[in-house]
Amino acid sequence: MTDIRWLPFRWEAERLGEREFPHAAMFVLAHLPTLDGLKGWFQFDLGAPTSVLYGRAFIPEQRARVEAHPHAEREAIFNGQPTPLLQVPIMLGEGRIEPVVYLADFGDAERWHGHPVLGTIGGDWARGHVLALDFPRQRLARLAAVPPAWEKAGAWAPLRLTPYGHVVLQIGVDRAPRWAMFDTGSSLFGLLTSPEQWRALTDGQVTEVLTINAWGTPWKVQGSPARVALDLAGQPLDVTLVHFVEGERERQFLVQHELVGILGNAPFLGGVLVLDFPGARAAFLPAEMAA
Repeated sequence: MTDIRWLPFRWEAERLGEREFPHAAMFVLAHLPTLDGLKGWFQFDLGAPTSVLYGRAFIPEQRARVEAHPHAEREAIFNGQPTPLLQVPIMLGEGRIEPVVYLADFGDAERWHGHPVLGTIGGDWARGHVLALDFPRQRLARLAAVPPAWEKAGAWAPLRLTPYGHVVLQIGVDRAPRWAMFDTGSSLFGLLTSPEQWRALTDGQVTEVLTINAWGTPWKVQGSPARVALDLAGQPLDVTLVHFVEGERERQFLVQHELVGILGNAPFLGGVLVLDFPGARAAFLPAEMAA
């Protein structure tokens, strides 16, 4: 697959309680052409339908220049709140994203591996294209079409988007078809769900309690071993633990979109996940298919 223009990504590790999570979040380097090509890290988060800039990541002069960009005619709903969109382009590889959510009071000025963390690349970068996530080789690619070898080898499952642009995959839960959101921003989880569904998917005995931070809000996440088997188009998914969070808004989101839960990156770390947005389908391929 030498003709694919792969882009590298970097894992951020995190220690939660007694456990070390080496794949807590994935980051890519992108740049801002209207800020003299300023380069920075962006979390790659398909759970964010629109890409985001963090106001506090910029020095005062850069922040003033960002805020001087015109507002889009519409606003975004971000974490349930109307949020302004700015006409600030972000370039990741050859893909241009614009407009973007601007969170004036989010982020910080610390540098990570030599560059500031400027924001989040969301689902808007990939929509309308084929997205390949090669987890073993820590790289991703945005393609115009599925390569013929993948087309032939792949077992494909339906994919759809919610009205807000969240990515939803049809998976098997003990071979019964269910829908699950795929969220690269929930990286370290196999399946995250509501308390009610968690009880149906496990024996109901909590064996792990974690505190995570989601957009500045701490969440208590509890989990236990799964007693069901999950698959994508017949390909087994490595989901050994099922976690839940308590929250009415989160529960309503799952109910509204008829979801069994949210899949993070954890079930796919051993292979290549291909999301064919024009074809409304997804496949989980062996790692050697992208060699």
